[in-house]
Amino acid sequence: MYLIVGYFAFRAAYATGRAMGTKDAVDTVAGSAFGTVALVALVAALTCFTIWRLIQMFFDVDEHGLDARGVFARFGLLISAFAYGGTAFYAATVLAGMRSDGGGGGVVAAAYDAGYGVWITYIVSLGMAVAGAAHIYKGVVAGFEKYMTIPAGKRVWLRPICRFGLIARGVTFFVLAGLLFTGAVSYGEGDTPGLEAALQAMSDWSYGWVLLSLTGLGLIAFGAYACVEAVYRRIHIEKVG
Repeated sequence: MYLIVGYFAFRAAYATGRAMGTKDAVDTVAGSAFGTVALVALVAALTCFTIWRLIQMFFDVDEHGLDARGVFARFGLLISAFAYGGTAFYAATVLAGMRSDGGGGGVVAAAYDAGYGVWITYIVSLGMAVAGAAHIYKGVVAGFEKYMTIPAGKRVWLRPICRFGLIARGVTFFVLAGLLFTGAVSYGEGDTPGLEAALQAMSDWSYGWVLLSLTGLGLIAFGAYACVEAVYRRIHIEKVG
């Protein structure tokens, strides 16, 4: 998904076009030559990734612990599980021909109708900012290496790609946090902004095409990082019995 999103963000910086979000990436997969097969694979992969996030959270396979920092990290994993689970569900509806453009705005609108939507949006924007900072920090210090075993011969060029990808995704989180915070009072009637809105906002800034192109390349790098993690990730599961 991030390879596709990053590619279109980079292309939008230089040519007529628009940035896209993860749902748009699903639509792009659906419209490919092997759309049905690719969608089946995508639904399966996103579902497995959602389950993996839940395993990380409930079984604490990364040993975050139960102190304040550990609980916060595990809560972030739970939010990630919901996010990717939602994308998996969207992909499944596309596969089944039942796509709906309703998105997740209904929940947000209901919260606003109940009178506490603004505060929820502020809390989410704060969470996004913290997540952005965490991604940037993880990229700067190469914290991902704690959980991966990358062969020395490949580490020289994979390490900077992974770092660049994490930092770029962190930047998009910061932009999205700003969009959420500044527009918190206006989301009662529609969807809250997502990755697509954050990338589009970058393109509207002075010299935004430069940042958008760099972010596009960064999201492509984040997609590569995800592939690297799939290959070299260490998963510690204690033996039972």
